[in-house]
Amino acid sequence: MKQSSYAILLVGFGLLLSTLSYGQGLPGGIRMPSGMPTSGGMGGGQRGGVQLDDSTKTIYGPTTTLHFYEDDILNNRDSLRYRVDTTLDNFHRWTWLDRSWERLVDLGNLGTATRNVFFQPRTEVGAELGFRAYEPYAVQADEVKYFDTKSPYTDMTFFSGGRGRNILRFGINQNINPRLNAGFRLQRFTSNKQYGAFNNLGAEDNLAQNWTFLAHTNYYSKNRKYVLLGHFRHLNHQVKEQGGLQTDSTGTITDIYEYQGPARLGDNTRSWERRNVFHLYHQYRLANGFQLFQQAEYRRIINRYDDTDPLRGATNGVYPAPIYDQDTTRQEVGFRILENKMGIKGAFSGFNYRAYLRQRIYSMKGTYNLSDTTLATYRLGPRFENILGLWVSYYFKDSTQHLTAEAQHLLGRDFLIRGELSTRWIRGGYQTAFWTPDLLMQRYISNHLQWRNNFNLTGANTLYGSIPLRTRRLVFEPEVQYHLLTNYVYYDTTARPRQLNGSFSLLRLGTNLRWNVNRWNAAALAYYTLNSNPDVLRIPSLFASAQLTFDFVYAKVLFVQLGAAVHYKSSYLADAYMPLTQQFYLQNNFVVDRYAVADVFANLRIRRVRLLLKMSHVNEGLGTPGYFITPGYLGLRRTFSFGLNWPLFD
Repeated sequence: MKQSSYAILLVGFGLLLSTLSYGQGLPGGIRMPSGMPTSGGMGGGQRGGVQLDDSTKTIYGPTTTLHFYEDDILNNRDSLRYRVDTTLDNFHRWTWLDRSWERLVDLGNLGTATRNVFFQPRTEVGAELGFRAYEPYAVQADEVKYFDTKSPYTDMTFFSGGRGRNILRFGINQNINPRLNAGFRLQRFTSNKQYGAFNNLGAEDNLAQNWTFLAHTNYYSKNRKYVLLGHFRHLNHQVKEQGGLQTDSTGTITDIYEYQGPARLGDNTRSWERRNVFHLYHQYRLANGFQLFQQAEYRRIINRYDDTDPLRGATNGVYPAPIYDQDTTRQEVGFRILENKMGIKGAFSGFNYRAYLRQRIYSMKGTYNLSDTTLATYRLGPRFENILGLWVSYYFKDSTQHLTAEAQHLLGRDFLIRGELSTRWIRGGYQTAFWTPDLLMQRYISNHLQWRNNFNLTGANTLYGSIPLRTRRLVFEPEVQYHLLTNYVYYDTTARPRQLNGSFSLLRLGTNLRWNVNRWNAAALAYYTLNSNPDVLRIPSLFASAQLTFDFVYAKVLFVQLGAAVHYKSSYLADAYMPLTQQFYLQNNFVVDRYAVADVFANLRIRRVRLLLKMSHVNEGLGTPGYFITPGYLGLRRTFSFGLNWPLFD
């Protein structure tokens, strides 16, 4: 059995390497809560059922296929393990927007640029590149599962939705010996255009293509004093940029809900992003309560944009007129960073602690065309950063309750201080942070836009809290978030970065709700936001997302969950999208009207195989014939989806 598993591993790696080499040979030819989601709750993802004792009579199955995360090891939770998720809950949430409970918005289809609906303060200090539109589709370090399995584990998932949306995932995990596990996971997804295509059978209809790959391994020494975790993450993502629906000479969309209308950009306009990340973590226990650890990562990002008819985009108001070349726009931004974090950590008298030095060296290089045959470049860096960090957590007698404090300081520049209390009766925290604006905001040159800035640090003071109120059938958790932002940097109505000299505040009041009676289950979240300066940051004042399910068993073997989900945003001047920089920017002409989108679904399980039948946007045509999710970009039409997940444990 193990020989066959090794053969599957070798074949899978061979197929993957040939695929990746093809993708790299033809840049952009193939290719967020991110990259390879697992079943999740209202937070956009869940880590499966916690398993503290793996003793069981079952030889192979979910109870013998356990996993953990790097954060668990880093935070001294070495014995914590999670089971493979085989539940029906939220299996219908198979797209990244679904999994975020619509707290992400995109350009109306799978694989397009995304942004958060709500403001998110930085959680780490140090400079970042600034390309985040495709980040949900990439695997993040804190999402990597390291397996502790007693047998080979294969996971196969397929989703097929209308409008050419398809996702295929395939993963294998192998226990090479009791202390060494390895595996990989491959993802491929595609989507087709809703408009702007005149041939629904050929490549012209393609919109987004994505390849994602993850290889991982973990090792424990015989005495478990030494632990090593390592992984490689790859993203190859391509999108045919459309610029939204065609407008007339006055800037008005001719037929506001015409899904067959022309796009504002030509078919040969493409964005392409590739990411390669090598990551290593290891630690050694010198004595009880005292360990040495190191975390190292090398990351390379290439972001490319091509348009063979830039005058069309300029004429249709997508971006400014060409500066250098009237016939072609080509640009590429490359970013490389090497990070090394070393320190001490451990546990003492109920306290967990960690102190470290984090060193970073990075550089950015941009290339743009002056003519069809002439390219020019600009650079930032190399630059060096030294960051000191301290983290302390105290667990009360009940290990589910804890108090945490953290501080980070980039010498001579950024800093972050955070504290959080989590108990059965109240959760709350405070964070103050000042960070360096994105590198893309500081320096950028292309055939249409260019700038050089020297912004001050952006600051945010954040206060948040919630009170979980529980009865036998109901969990009602009111919450509050308050942000005071200083020197906020944003993209103005010309799609150029600008810094606000001053402060403004955001207040968000909301609630999470979970309710169950017999076979009925409901979950909901709702927010009301007050913004003291909507001239620089736009958020819908009302937001709600909810679902209701009914569970039953048919013929003793078929587990069925029938349900409906709905989400709503109030009207607001949503940010427009600039394909050149893949950034969302302010606009004052297009109100994204309030609209509720409803879905109905059936999640099914036979033994360990899960199935999905889903109709999205079932209320299309009831009242308003459609809706916009981003200015100029229509939301997805009514579509039927089918899904399958089949785990194999031997």
